[in-house]
Amino acid sequence: MIRWTIEVDEETARRWQALWEARGLDVQEGLRYLLSLGAAYIEGQLTLRGVAAGTRSPEEVERLIRRLIEMEGRYAVMKFRLFQAEQALQRWELSHGAIEAMSTGLQEVVRRLQEENARLREALRQLQERGSPSSSE
Repeated sequence: MIRWTIEVDEETARRWQALWEARGLDVQEGLRYLLSLGAAYIEGQLTLRGVAAGTRSPEEVERLIRRLIEMEGRYAVMKFRLFQAEQALQRWELSHGAIEAMSTGLQEVVRRLQEENARLREALRQLQERGSPSSSE
């Protein structure tokens, strides 16, 4: 992984933040999004200009279009997988909550049983003391 650091003026930062917040992206995702869009735009423009000038072949435009189609397909799959992951997380959170509630309930049962066990041990000890030959002498 390579880390890049850039500085931008406050107006630009506000515009960029508004762009990625509108898409539900955090700062890191937003920067990646904007950089990717910019790079794709530049690549597309260079290819189209190159074809017009005769320095690039029309096959390069076709390759860009195929890449766009491929990326759209991947994006659709990723969106669906994210949806599935969010649903699974929601189900896990619900079951986790139920397990925590059950655990709390069982801890309370254990606490009550321990108290009852202590009372019964004390009652047994008292009965043994009353019934033992040394206590009747």
